[in-house]
Amino acid sequence: MKISLCYTTVIAALLLMTACNTRTDPRHDNPLLQSDNTPKDTAAYNDIRYRDQQQIEKVIYSFCEHFDNGTLGKCLDFMADSIRGEIDGVKITGRQRWAEKIEALVKSTEDSHFQPRHILSNMQFAPAANDTVQISMYASVLWTDLLSGQIQLMSVGYYKGKMVKQDGKWLIATLHSLPDSRLVKGFYQDKEI
Repeated sequence: MKISLCYTTVIAALLLMTACNTRTDPRHDNPLLQSDNTPKDTAAYNDIRYRDQQQIEKVIYSFCEHFDNGTLGKCLDFMADSIRGEIDGVKITGRQRWAEKIEALVKSTEDSHFQPRHILSNMQFAPAANDTVQISMYASVLWTDLLSGQIQLMSVGYYKGKMVKQDGKWLIATLHSLPDSRLVKGFYQDKEI
């Protein structure tokens, strides 16, 4: 009888502890804690060293800063020879082609009284083959009217691209800006509201 009572007590205690643990687990109360953003292949994720991530960030930030300031010739320093993409409506079809278009692009903004600024956040890295890394980040572009000081939000979306390591240096191989307005337009196209 004592043994049976002891087992009953132990089982009751285990059931009580399980019930308490289930109720106090914060994942049950907060659905945001239920999601798991850890890459499935954590070994591959760890292959991107922190130093490489820092260098990639610096390349992207520097490219965007020169793009914003109209020093488009400096953007060449951050491009692979075969770079492809479209950034804020400007198509990129190779480093040499960009170099040929620089003068025309600078002239088109000469009389502009707007200063663009990229705001980038949530940069993500995914390793790929042959010393390449896939990147994505949120991007917002602000324009400041240099005459009135008024600030305007021009676009919100994200950038996606690929970085390649050549001669020990990270370069942009592809970069596309994908404003949310394109996504919204595509979503509502041919749909009844």
